[in-house]
Amino acid sequence: MRRVLPLTLLLAVVAVASAGAATAPAVPRHSQLALRHKLPSLAYVPTRVGFGFRYYKWATTTRPALRIWFRDVAKREITFVATFQKGACAASREKTFQLDGNKVYWSHTANEQQAWRCVQGTKGRLVRLTVATPIPPTRFADVGIGRIAASGRHVQ
Repeated sequence: MRRVLPLTLLLAVVAVASAGAATAPAVPRHSQLALRHKLPSLAYVPTRVGFGFRYYKWATTTRPALRIWFRDVAKREITFVATFQKGACAASREKTFQLDGNKVYWSHTANEQQAWRCVQGTKGRLVRLTVATPIPPTRFADVGIGRIAASGRHVQ
């Protein structure tokens, strides 16, 4: 009987520690609610970002578009953008990935790489979720920004 009590106590401590170790969302909940209020049709956020990157800010444009910035300690940026898509989603792709059950496209220029996917929006319009960064693919893998694009979800 003496051994049961310490084992039970140990399991309780592990359960509490696991619950406390839950990760915070990539975009703080108060910001998610604010952007959903401001632009409900394009209220999409990534559920994951690159290692070391933290939420920085969000803004809307008149286009309409929603932009969310993430920065690391070196002030390198990753931008998540939600816009309405016109035309074929796969246009101008260089690579295609299947990530987390989502088809994600990727391309790059001398100054930027980007990954994107298209989702059916809340009102039936196609929404393009794009992740872009000036960090070259040799420093931040193409599949890494693809995973961020694949993680995009509508704010509930």
